[in-house]
Amino acid sequence: MEKFEIIDAINYLKKYKTETNKLEVKSAHLGFPKKCYDTFSSFSNKYGGIILFGINEEKDFEIEGVYDLKDLQKQITSLCSDSMQPALRPDILAMEFDGKNILAVKIEEIQQNKKPCYYKPKGLKHGSYTRIGDRDEPMTDYEIYSLQSYNDHIFEDTRPNKRAILEDLNKEELEKYINNLKIEKPNFSKNSFEKCLKICGITDTNNDQVYPTLAGTLIFGEYPQASYPQLFIACVVVPGTELGDVGSLGERFIDNKRIEGTIEQMLDGTMNFLRRNMRTRIIINSNGERTDRSEYPIEALREAVANALIHRDYSTQTENAYISVYMYNDRIEIINPGALYGTNKLEKLGTATTMESRNPTIVRILEEKGSVIENRHSGIPTMIREMKKYDLREPEFYEERDSFKVIFRNEIIDFKDSEQQSDTQSGQQSGQQSGQQNNKYIVLSDKILEFCKTPKTAKEIKDYLNLKSRQYISSNLIKPLITQGKLEYTNKKSINARNQKYVTVNKIR
Repeated sequence: MEKFEIIDAINYLKKYKTETNKLEVKSAHLGFPKKCYDTFSSFSNKYGGIILFGINEEKDFEIEGVYDLKDLQKQITSLCSDSMQPALRPDILAMEFDGKNILAVKIEEIQQNKKPCYYKPKGLKHGSYTRIGDRDEPMTDYEIYSLQSYNDHIFEDTRPNKRAILEDLNKEELEKYINNLKIEKPNFSKNSFEKCLKICGITDTNNDQVYPTLAGTLIFGEYPQASYPQLFIACVVVPGTELGDVGSLGERFIDNKRIEGTIEQMLDGTMNFLRRNMRTRIIINSNGERTDRSEYPIEALREAVANALIHRDYSTQTENAYISVYMYNDRIEIINPGALYGTNKLEKLGTATTMESRNPTIVRILEEKGSVIENRHSGIPTMIREMKKYDLREPEFYEERDSFKVIFRNEIIDFKDSEQQSDTQSGQQSGQQSGQQNNKYIVLSDKILEFCKTPKTAKEIKDYLNLKSRQYISSNLIKPLITQGKLEYTNKKSINARNQKYVTVNKIR
């Protein structure tokens, strides 16, 4: 840790009057703070961060200084080594700022297989914290379970389904799958049919009773929802841009369907639902030839739905949660239970980085069947590529504490004064016009980032840009900048707060 990092952090606090997900202050003017173990835990469990002792948040981030540098360092070292599990090794730096002594403590994120870090006197359940925006929040039972199951190498997709028997699986599909594997794997073919099922993770034995596994049930089951009634996909078409919007006749949903069956059947059923509720764009090329194009690229949506089915959390903690597909006027949202697994991070999505699999047996069987997965780790690059082909914005990915969301937006970037354009006009745009629009997007984005160096509301941004639609600005400018990490919410605890403000991210910190 260098002094310039501390100076940059203090300047940020003075300017924006707010902490961040990697920056916390503690008043230590009168003695060692009574409670700071929560921040040590949350930083080590999340992204790491810097804690500045000697700054008072309640006094508008006034530099107060610390009571005694030597004793404070001793107390912090003792807390980290004796009271935190696992023990932490913080980077500590004392320095003077505005004539006052302050102490900076840098906490690194610990290895995934050592999480969660918790405060021993409160125990694992009550002493584990995570960083949400600028707050330290107690970990939920689900978050703790997810970390422990990862550390213990527990794979839920091979869990025996004691609510079913072998006869509940489709025998014809099983035989077809096993026979194909025997052709490709000579040594595998020496085993009996029953042994092959167990080797493949389709069945498991418990007290001499053979049960289908969760993977076997979801891929080969005659009716998987008989055992797992909540493992379905809820598909909804909303007559507006937000849940709660109603149509001209007062209807809350234009279409609403519960999709059941095996993973393959749910994928096909969901895609049929999306196709029938999707509008068609008219595309006219430079030769005047007309083609009809679906509102969204089918292949991109298929990959997203398949990923939701394959990579969702199937643990007992989320067994009663289902996948949701919301189709709004301006976007499609696909939400599946479970945050990203293990060491997987948002910034790794779509890159060449190796991603860990939460359900390796489901992945392997579907790869071998060749019906859902064709090329491992190609899903997100395919989504991005297909959206670009349609001149649509890249898909957006959001990780919540217990879920993962993908958003596809259907609007081609257009910043004409009217802020409106018909589908036909969109199809007739020339490459030059499209480039001009992208330039306008860049210019407006730069203006917002400059304007929001001090926090601003969406209305203030709208008035500053002299544009008419607040919803349009939110969907096409603010949210993409947040996704890109260039803009952030000031109220991260309630991102939909009425007077939410947005501030430009300081890239130095």
